[in-house]
Amino acid sequence: MPGEALLIGIATVAVAVAGFTAVTSTLVPPDGAWAPAMRIRQRAIVSTSFNVMFESLAPLIAFAGFGDARTAITVASAGVALYATGIVIWRGRQMLRAGGPRTRTALVLFALGPTATLLFWLNALAFASLAVYALALCIQLSVAVVSFYSLVSAAQS
Repeated sequence: MPGEALLIGIATVAVAVAGFTAVTSTLVPPDGAWAPAMRIRQRAIVSTSFNVMFESLAPLIAFAGFGDARTAITVASAGVALYATGIVIWRGRQMLRAGGPRTRTALVLFALGPTATLLFWLNALAFASLAVYALALCIQLSVAVVSFYSLVSAAQS
């Protein structure tokens, strides 16, 4: 499939990001305990990274089944769009229960997930583009990266 190396590369980066989550378990915030929103971010790093890893493989699996790159991207985009919609709603509710978007970082996180999800939907319905799919994956992976950075920056030196 055209773009196979790009998709495998994104999957590899996603696994590496998930592995870095172990670093956050050794960090201690200034008050000695992570707030609920920060614990959600820690879980979000792992779950988002693994989601991106599997989602990067979805077009390759679909291509093996359909034998057509455009169909594979469309089917993968539709499946990921459905799944991501559920995850965005679920994580959004968790964040709201944990205090909501009170920081700039939380606002960025609230924007990234829906943006990636919208791109997956648009790709499924209109574009059928590997570039749009890869962009959506990278935006989705940035949720994990921003969450990781927010945990590291909130920890004591």
